[in-house]
Amino acid sequence: MSNYARIKSNVAVDVSTDPASQFHPAIAAEFETVPNEVKRGWRIDEDGNWSAPPAPEPFEPAEPELQRPKVGPVEFKLLFTSAERLMLKELRNTDAALADFFEIIEDPRLQYVDLSLGSTAAGVDHCLSLLINAEIIAESEADTRREQILSGTLL
Repeated sequence: MSNYARIKSNVAVDVSTDPASQFHPAIAAEFETVPNEVKRGWRIDEDGNWSAPPAPEPFEPAEPELQRPKVGPVEFKLLFTSAERLMLKELRNTDAALADFFEIIEDPRLQYVDLSLGSTAAGVDHCLSLLINAEIIAESEADTRREQILSGTLL
């Protein structure tokens, strides 16, 4: 049994043992005889030698994103120290972004706070910057506090 291939730009784009029964006659006319081992994707060089395409690079998934927990709204607030919570409560009166963030946290429809969301991280970052400005935490502590909060670590 012979093998036939339709070749475009020196690559076998279709391979068949019976192109006349599988393709429209105009397409079937484009097929030519090839060695039996030729498969779709094989390439022919200028000397008429066929070669298989290179094996694909093995898939290596990207570094997995850090999976962070989901916590309830009350537990989320408890991720902040008492001094931090009291200052944030006071600052809500003058900071619209902070007020909006905590309105979402306190919405009774909210079942959990997803600590892996970018919006949660942005809200925590805003809280921390306000706490630094209010001298509740030192700037040198901010990265540690951020990781503690976003990892769900209760103090």
